[in-house]
Amino acid sequence: MIIPRDISRGDVIGVTAPSFGVNDPTDFCRFENAKMRLEERGYVIRETPNVYTADQSGRSSPAQQRVDELNSLLEDDSVTCIVSAKGGDYQFEMLPLMDWSVVEDNPKWIQGYSDNTTLLFKITAEHDIATMYCGNYGDFGMEPWHRSVVENLEFLEGTRAEQESFPYHSVDFVDRVTGLEPFGDDEPTVWRSSVGDVRFSGRLIGGCMDVLQWFHKTGAADPQDFISRYGSEGIVWYMETYDMTGKAVCDMLHNMADDGWFIDCEGFVFGRPLFYTSKREYGELVMDALKDLELPILLDADVGHKAPRMSFINGAKAEFDFHGGSCTLSYDMR
Repeated sequence: MIIPRDISRGDVIGVTAPSFGVNDPTDFCRFENAKMRLEERGYVIRETPNVYTADQSGRSSPAQQRVDELNSLLEDDSVTCIVSAKGGDYQFEMLPLMDWSVVEDNPKWIQGYSDNTTLLFKITAEHDIATMYCGNYGDFGMEPWHRSVVENLEFLEGTRAEQESFPYHSVDFVDRVTGLEPFGDDEPTVWRSSVGDVRFSGRLIGGCMDVLQWFHKTGAADPQDFISRYGSEGIVWYMETYDMTGKAVCDMLHNMADDGWFIDCEGFVFGRPLFYTSKREYGELVMDALKDLELPILLDADVGHKAPRMSFINGAKAEFDFHGGSCTLSYDMR
């Protein structure tokens, strides 16, 4: 596994929009503040043109432009980290246009969540480069910074290897007035476990289930090489959903299990679903769908759409230590 080099003061952080761009005044304000806050920490920010374009269909720009602007940051040696502007729905359009040798020849941290699973999962599972499933660029624009944002940057800088789960979480996206709003502390966070207190470890892989479901159905991405390379160390799958139904989640997990996606798995971590519709409670449904695997399952984790977000590093050796409703996530980055 190629672990991109740590970022440090004086480096360039690139921002691009492989899915949707920003076109709302509150987003402009938030992005301006993100740039200022990161510059205060000694970084140079380079934004590609499509960060500030967004068409009616939900695309920042045509697919080829999105590929070209991503490549411009990958091929720039001064850029050590690339953060996605936003999520969206159309990142998959980039895949047939990608020259993956550009990614392989220029390994660097690439970060985002939601639709950014499209690139992150492919890069780690098929091209053996670690990626960061955490906040999109707007998270750096809140005031004040949440602990999760500070720690996210510390992971990228290589000064942090462990993280504790957070005491509260938002139940929805925060309404924007100024654009600088922090995450809401709407509800206490209590992780749940299928087996009580538990510790498990392995190479971490996963992302947004809405994308993973599409990968599985179409064969556009396949984790089998990843499993073959790292199965002896164990695999930990993490997942979270934007707006899947209970039936879709259940069918997806059954089908992935049948097709060998979960071979050598040591445990599962599921984030809080954002828009979920089913007569069955989410955790109950997930545990029932995976019960035949007889593996530990953690639920209501700090990953995905209901902030705050822990830093989930695809490809890294990760250990989850769940105890009494909280969890410690630690990494061995060798």
